[in-house]
Amino acid sequence: MEDLKGKSILFFSPLFFNYEKEIKKKLEELGAVVTWFDDRPSNNFISKVFIRFNKNLISNKIAKYYDGILRLLKLSNAQFDFIFFLNPEAISVESLKKLKNEFSHAVFILYMWDSFQNRKNTAEFLPFFDGKFTFDPKDAEVFNLQLRPLFYIDLYVAKPAVETKYDLLFVGTAHTDRYNLVNRIVKPLSEKFRLQLYFFLGSKYLFWAKKIFDSDFKNVRYNDIVFDSLTHQSNSELIHSSKVILDVNHPQQIGLTMRTFETMGAKKKLITTNADVVNYDFYNKNNILIIDRLNPVIEESFFSTPFAGVDETLLYKYSIEGWIKEIFDLL
Repeated sequence: MEDLKGKSILFFSPLFFNYEKEIKKKLEELGAVVTWFDDRPSNNFISKVFIRFNKNLISNKIAKYYDGILRLLKLSNAQFDFIFFLNPEAISVESLKKLKNEFSHAVFILYMWDSFQNRKNTAEFLPFFDGKFTFDPKDAEVFNLQLRPLFYIDLYVAKPAVETKYDLLFVGTAHTDRYNLVNRIVKPLSEKFRLQLYFFLGSKYLFWAKKIFDSDFKNVRYNDIVFDSLTHQSNSELIHSSKVILDVNHPQQIGLTMRTFETMGAKKKLITTNADVVNYDFYNKNNILIIDRLNPVIEESFFSTPFAGVDETLLYKYSIEGWIKEIFDLL
């Protein structure tokens, strides 16, 4: 692996449940000097909508934002060994060209933890990157990218002797069919098992917009949605105190979710709608139950059998440190 000690990294990513902070912290623990910037010029609701659906409407704002970053870096005479983009949304090809020209000796790395189907314009960035990684097996094949699944951060490492408070836990963003599907899944279990459900949305504006425009949201109750995301500390405590974790993947993505790896790191059992998990080296039918999202049936016996051990090399591979070491193992 490329030794990160003393290496200078320019890191761009959108804000995403503080994972950007965790990645920066781990890079620094490994010896790197990291300069981080938000990929988006603004994180208000309107800006996020424009960036997601038609960023040309705020292209001038985006260009000024990145030009300002470039001026700041020039004034400080900054030099970088790596330019690392994680799941970029806002940057334009023109701004990326300017960065490439200014830091022509740096290794440019792209990692996607969203599919190109959800980030349709991102494929145009590929020619600018030396290392190109994705969590999505289909995108890896179609766009000739390196498949690298996600990770769990250190807070999710298994803890001994934690009291089990819940038999089944679901924590996730209330997107697509998740709310309705989760409630269908847990309804037959509600009398026998201790359940904890946590549905999150980034804003109340988004809730009401979905209520109006998204048919999947017709039956979603306001009181069932939480608008403050859990901290990693709180989320990890919930996972550590649960027997089984429920994972419902985005219906248009087969890449494994972060929850999959957090569950493995915590040595908890997983119920998932993502059948592609059978293709991964850590899959064990004793630990992972796959259910059909069209006809979700949970075998109650899954709750009574213990977690089967996972090899330590696999646990390290899917830790945040293992993820970073693979991402930066380029040349």
